[in-house]
Amino acid sequence: MTTLRSSTLNATGPSGSKLPMWLRHQFSATRVQATSIRILCVVMLGVASIAVPHFASPANLAAILYSTASIGTAAIGLAAVTLCGQLFLLSTGATAAFAAIVFVSSLGFGMIPAAVAAIATGVVLGATQGIAIGVLRCNPIIASIAAASVITGTASLLTGGRTIIGDGDASWLGLGVLFPGVPHQGLLFAATTLALEVIVQRSRFGRELRLVGINSAAARIAGLRTRATVLTSCLFAGGTAAAAGVLVASQSGTANLLVGSDLNFSAIAAVLVGGIGIAGGRGRIADAACGALFLAIVGNLLIVDNLPYEAQLAVKGAAVLLSVMLSALLGDKRR
Repeated sequence: MTTLRSSTLNATGPSGSKLPMWLRHQFSATRVQATSIRILCVVMLGVASIAVPHFASPANLAAILYSTASIGTAAIGLAAVTLCGQLFLLSTGATAAFAAIVFVSSLGFGMIPAAVAAIATGVVLGATQGIAIGVLRCNPIIASIAAASVITGTASLLTGGRTIIGDGDASWLGLGVLFPGVPHQGLLFAATTLALEVIVQRSRFGRELRLVGINSAAARIAGLRTRATVLTSCLFAGGTAAAAGVLVASQSGTANLLVGSDLNFSAIAAVLVGGIGIAGGRGRIADAACGALFLAIVGNLLIVDNLPYEAQLAVKGAAVLLSVMLSALLGDKRR
């Protein structure tokens, strides 16, 4: 009888202890903000579906996913730069606009070749900034602002400041849906987030990314590939910024320099609100995706209430400010 009781305890003990340990981790100082945002997303979706007329309609849910996909795609790449301790690339919007112009201009060759050309352009632009930041040790903010100026000026010269209209059809990507309420863009965003999340969580690059973000000097002394890690994070950021531009341009088949006009702040907001530490080394790629979903839901609720765009900007700014303050408080608590 004693043997049976002990064997039963041994069988149930470890599994019983995993759940509390997992929960404790989710609400620890390093994860509480990200966990709270996830919970808020679920609560807001549930309450709004019941309390707000037509919120749960397929058209409105699709609108939320369209907003999440474009901002979130840029944010998950930018999150890699933040995790690496390089703050942000302020060329995200310019890269998205340039890539959108490349995409629309290349639509005559087909949607997929045009998208590949646009994303490749973004990767090259991101890699160029990665060389400046990671190899030459330039300040990421100054380097990315300078890059944004070059990118915008070049795009303006190439287009003459005009709106470019594509010759091909991008409706599958821009307007296509798997079923009502779930657009193709939402699925592509989810797949991209999952792929980048696996890379960061499971690969050597991901481990080096966090270690460089925590202490780049110590990582360099330890022999980690600090320069290559920073370069790769910028490459990801450039590629996803370009992909965001493609998603936006595909909806109308047109592109101009205004495509990424508010993408810089929106992507940064998603990263910080999602719970990624601004100092680097803390957070996950999925946190930025959840931050984008949270902002999309809040923005949609403000639109449903007929509040102006200025109110959305104010709310988004307040969310970022609170996130930075909370991150600072949690950092003090960890120390």
